[in-house]
Amino acid sequence: MLFSIQYLLAETRLSDLSLEYQEKIESQSISGVWFLMIPLLVVGIAMICFKIADRAPMAVNTPNLMMHELCRAHRLSAGGRRMLERIADEAQLEQPATMFLGPQHFEAAVEKAGLTIKYDKRHQTLIAMLRRTLFTQQPKTIA
Repeated sequence: MLFSIQYLLAETRLSDLSLEYQEKIESQSISGVWFLMIPLLVVGIAMICFKIADRAPMAVNTPNLMMHELCRAHRLSAGGRRMLERIADEAQLEQPATMFLGPQHFEAAVEKAGLTIKYDKRHQTLIAMLRRTLFTQQPKTIA
């Protein structure tokens, strides 16, 4: 019996085998999807690295950082924040956050800065919006 198996194995040709047992040749080419995915992956990794490297430094107790936090707490727009920073710079305030203490501090800074800044209509509108946002009582809502 051993002889017949050896004989059978020796005489079998590839064409005699079932299609399941024949070798299949698979192409080794990279599909077109990978040509899109690889650059997108590289760009995504670069963007993540840039975001990590471009983070703001950890909280340091500086006057400008306190003012930035107060602007964020009051949900001021970027234009409003820039206007407050400009007023604080022109009024030469040592602690810009003092403008948030009350309307009298805010008005004093606006008047002092007005000596060097020529407020146009847009500036006046923005200052009025800041005044309302910072110093008018708004009803507290429970969320």
